[in-house]
Amino acid sequence: MQPLYHVLILTPTNFSAAMPTSTSVLDWVLSSNGRVASDHGGCALSLLPADDDVVLVLPPRLVSWHRVALPKVASARVRAALDGMLEDRLLDDPAELHLALEPGSRPGQTLWVAACNKAWLQAWLQTLEAAGRPATRIVPALWPTSAVDSEHGETVHWAHDEGNRVWLSTASPLGVRSIPLRENGSSTYGATSRFGTDSSFGPASTFGDSSFGSLGSSTGRGPEYTLTAASDPATTSWFADPSITGLAEQVCNQRFDLMPTADWLLRCAQSDWNLAQFDLRLSSGARRTQRMRQGWRHFASAAPWKPARWALVALVLTVLGGVNAMAWKERSALQAKQQAIRQTLQSTFPEVGLVLDAPVQMQRELTRLQQASGTLSAQDLEGMLAFIAATEPGASLSSIDFLSGEARLGIGGLPDDRLLALQQAMASRGWQVSSDSGMLNVQAKAP
Repeated sequence: MQPLYHVLILTPTNFSAAMPTSTSVLDWVLSSNGRVASDHGGCALSLLPADDDVVLVLPPRLVSWHRVALPKVASARVRAALDGMLEDRLLDDPAELHLALEPGSRPGQTLWVAACNKAWLQAWLQTLEAAGRPATRIVPALWPTSAVDSEHGETVHWAHDEGNRVWLSTASPLGVRSIPLRENGSSTYGATSRFGTDSSFGPASTFGDSSFGSLGSSTGRGPEYTLTAASDPATTSWFADPSITGLAEQVCNQRFDLMPTADWLLRCAQSDWNLAQFDLRLSSGARRTQRMRQGWRHFASAAPWKPARWALVALVLTVLGGVNAMAWKERSALQAKQQAIRQTLQSTFPEVGLVLDAPVQMQRELTRLQQASGTLSAQDLEGMLAFIAATEPGASLSSIDFLSGEARLGIGGLPDDRLLALQQAMASRGWQVSSDSGMLNVQAKAP
């Protein structure tokens, strides 16, 4: 049985490389329900598996995060308001950046704003579209967590390999930060390490590669972002790619749960984030399709909808059972009628031994009896002429050609409208009638 839908989730293997081309390498995962991977791998963009629902995941170092109190303005002026509010926080011109608001945000609220390099993102979107894999959604690999977020913990740490370096990215209610993680035998992960100040992590980086410029503070709260090693296990999660788990645990002196890239991409795709906003907003058709797919995916796999899914299955089975019962009843009634017709034929005409088509055979037997008794039937010429004379007394026949129930009559003395009326009257009595150059072609319907 084929899955009802697929989703292809992908992310650049090294986003700090040159602008994307058809040979750019991506990590990808294919899923039939958005929660379990059916296939995964890494390959050039031109070799990606085909899929209609493509989710592009942006690496943590590509996106910076800013907490702002958005004033109540019209939706058409939100972007301009953001540019003005973030101008002093960003080292780049806001016009060169792509901005996106957190899910469910409205003007007049304090909310998170994601910022990334617009030219790079547009280049990826255009390259994906040219390769026949247009993105239907754009999500971050990490996003600020909620203070009441209990699913993934209040703080999420993720050690991963990107751009030939190992990074520790952290998401918390304060924002998202990424620092290079390196082995250092003289130091371990401190209990209150601050990004950019602890030498065991190397220099701080809020955006990664200098080729993209700097987006400014990734939290909107300055560099004094504290990361506590002795945090509450109930609200803190530590994940690492299996290939670098040993290094991460040695440097941070902390146990990490294994999180392969495919599982991390699936986790990202399950978030409510979509960075396709403002000037990078997807078409209305793509948004409708995306909402329908997300709604169906949620209904098909989310645990709260399990009773509804079983109820729907029960309803479908009930309907199918009812339809089959009605069909069986109709078939039984039809067979009973057919049997009654066959019995009537054989009781009326005992000489009919094999019944193939009871109505046709009965008509033939009636015609045979009429001919044997001299009674006119619809196939006799006398019956045709008698009907014409009774219907149009003014009609005159110039020629008659009759053979086996089919007559070709030369008829005159009638205007076109009267001739048409005669044809309709004969057709209503069972004859097939047509006219051609003053000739009336009459044929009795076959029994």
